[in-house]
Amino acid sequence: VKVLNVHLMLNLRVSLKQPQPDVMQQAYGEVNQLGGVFVNGRPLPNPVRVRIVELARLGLRPCDISRQLRVSHGCVSKILARYNETGSILPGAIGGSKPRVTTPVVVQSIRDYKQGDPGIFAWEIRDRLLSDGVCDKYNVPSVSSISRILRNKIRTQSAEKIHNENNK
Repeated sequence: VKVLNVHLMLNLRVSLKQPQPDVMQQAYGEVNQLGGVFVNGRPLPNPVRVRIVELARLGLRPCDISRQLRVSHGCVSKILARYNETGSILPGAIGGSKPRVTTPVVVQSIRDYKQGDPGIFAWEIRDRLLSDGVCDKYNVPSVSSISRILRNKIRTQSAEKIHNENNK
């Protein structure tokens, strides 16, 4: 009986040392190379994200955080990079539409740049939108969006202006 009790105590001690994944996570998740449980395509839970940032603030290296929390090094690095860049630990949106960047102010600025310098390139307009403070790095239109604005909106507005002048 005494031997059995010692055996049970050793097994209990070993199982208490090893983090046991939640039963629901086991049913729906997969196990990564570090022994951590994850659900493919779903963001890491916020408490784990908070812990990653806390450990980084304490001076732990991303590879050590990765091993301790059983989260991939890439995931840790991505969360820390986003936190350093934006101050947020929240996951990025999955799918959905991008916020509209072609506001009337942006379109007017693009029109002004093009009228001021008809030979200006779309990438130069993009740089000007940033340097003039019309947009920041999060809402500046892509070069292809600027080209589309030049092609569609500004050309259409020019055609309407000519049409209105001819019908006076």
